[in-house]
Amino acid sequence: MKFQYKKSSLIKERGLDPLQKRLEPYRKTLQIISRSNEYNEPESSIQLPHDQSLQKKIHETSKRLHSPTLQYVIVIGIGGSNLGTQAVYETIAGSMNLLVDRLPKLIFLDTVTDEKMTAVTRVLERLVTKEDFLIISISKSGTTTETVVNTEVLWAFVEEHFGPCQDRFVFITDEGSKLWHIAESKKIECISVPKQVDGRFSVFSAVGLLPLYLAEIDIKELVNGAQQAVTDGTSEDLSKNHSLISACLTYANHQQGRSIHNTFLFSPKFEALGKWYRQLMGESLGKETDVEGKIVHAGIIPIVSIGSTDLHSMAQLYWGGPDTIYTNLLYSFTGDVHKIPQHLALPGLVANIQGSSIESVMKALYGGVKAAYEKKQRPYIEIDLEQADAYELGYYLQFRMLEMMYLARLMNLNAFDQPAVEFYKEVTRSLLQKSL
Repeated sequence: MKFQYKKSSLIKERGLDPLQKRLEPYRKTLQIISRSNEYNEPESSIQLPHDQSLQKKIHETSKRLHSPTLQYVIVIGIGGSNLGTQAVYETIAGSMNLLVDRLPKLIFLDTVTDEKMTAVTRVLERLVTKEDFLIISISKSGTTTETVVNTEVLWAFVEEHFGPCQDRFVFITDEGSKLWHIAESKKIECISVPKQVDGRFSVFSAVGLLPLYLAEIDIKELVNGAQQAVTDGTSEDLSKNHSLISACLTYANHQQGRSIHNTFLFSPKFEALGKWYRQLMGESLGKETDVEGKIVHAGIIPIVSIGSTDLHSMAQLYWGGPDTIYTNLLYSFTGDVHKIPQHLALPGLVANIQGSSIESVMKALYGGVKAAYEKKQRPYIEIDLEQADAYELGYYLQFRMLEMMYLARLMNLNAFDQPAVEFYKEVTRSLLQKSL
């Protein structure tokens, strides 16, 4: 991963020095935590990439569950229970993965809608045997309404069509949760998540590793990338510590009134990656109170843009509207498959495109975007994911999670709770009770 900011962030190096000094004690703390073997701290998620016993267990479980005819793995989860997995899978398999010959496929069932459930059940009813599918239900608390509802509906459907299917379900939850105890009573495969690892920081636990292993993503390279990001992101060498520098840049821009963070992704396959980061930032920084209990109503509003699509819907606002947006440009220009013919069917419409690859056109568009940001004096940084392979994705995800820990520390916020979300859950349960 290449991280570039010095000429484009509009923050001078000397402006970062006080922020870096403020974070130095916390950096040392994170470095100590990263070398621990016990999941005792809220930041303990940074130990996951080095947890060889966990990775061995996931490998063994995956081999046992991966039947010879496995075609579809249905991942039931919402928020941190599926976004990280979906981000890795769609980046590697592609945004159009359901249309290409790649098996097994991951299908993500998050929100509760008849439309999504109907689509999934139609896929399943065409299968010959229950060995053709596996259903992974993920809820850290074990009581997430959307996850439980989708699991119940799918359970009834597959039992009706394939008979008893306990062996085609896997639950991932906190040890001792209600879901955990049900799994034990029904003899369903169940894997725990360390209690101190919050959902949005859990992608390198069983939450992400098991589905990705079953989808034949290179897990070894994924965790190797994450391990390197932990090493770099806790290093005192700031030329390597992109997480700390990125947190300082985001905070400095926020202090200058840029309260909107735009992740501008130059490929549709990165959209889930952007949505994962949107959740990471939204839940980690959107707080009513700071760590001392003072009312602050803090936060940075994360948005996601896709290039070049959103150049035709949002760019006018980004470059002509108020200077309240700080942008991260993310790209990986590696394709060179499809080329525009030398002899055009529609000549004279766009100059100088014949013989060019589609990717080279996107590079030209990206160059135009950078030039527009510079002309309008709007701050941005660049992140090159290079090959966008498992190693780079592992590095990127861990880089972002460490960045969020540093950023929350600068803002004096607790990155690991989400008390405001509990209100809607309580009301939902109340309304469901009234509807009985």
